[in-house]
Amino acid sequence: MILEMFNVNTTSILATAGIGGLAIGFGAQSLVKDIITGFFILFEDQYAVGDYVKIESLEGTVEELGLRVTKLRDFSGDLHIIPNGRVQIVTNKTRGAMRALVDISVTYEENIDRVVKILEKVCADIKSSNDAILDGPTILGITDLGESSVSITIIAKTKPMEQWAVEREIRKKVREIFHRENIDIPYPRRVIFGGKDNDTKI
Repeated sequence: MILEMFNVNTTSILATAGIGGLAIGFGAQSLVKDIITGFFILFEDQYAVGDYVKIESLEGTVEELGLRVTKLRDFSGDLHIIPNGRVQIVTNKTRGAMRALVDISVTYEENIDRVVKILEKVCADIKSSNDAILDGPTILGITDLGESSVSITIIAKTKPMEQWAVEREIRKKVREIFHRENIDIPYPRRVIFGGKDNDTKI
């Protein structure tokens, strides 16, 4: 009104301000969404700095958690910066006990009862020497009959982020005792038959 008193045309000014405000409003939508989502992530304690999480297809350790973005550092060292507004499904792998799972394969020629008893001894030794194990290791039994092998599964509950180390230890101990007990682990084999005419069949 004051500008009009000085014969200043305010129509173009108002139109420009309206369009500018509309553009800023659309641009601010993602920012507002990021901040609101970040607030609820913090309020609900979905994850925190130091947690190992999976957000959509990205996995890593949370290095920084703010109202607008989450920063993940993966195993290769890459830093992923994720707007909180894109965080929809989160898998937190550091809350509660984790599961270690190892599949052991032996040939069909092996005595399964003997193999199970040997694996039970391995599980007992690992349980008594590894403080990261909360429950188990337990032998589930035969879980698969393959073309050339029988699979026996071992599971254990571990402290957060210790499941991979426990799996590696189980595999190492099993490999060592299988070597001592002459238990064969299946592997690809090639048998060659030669006839009188020196033809070869594989």
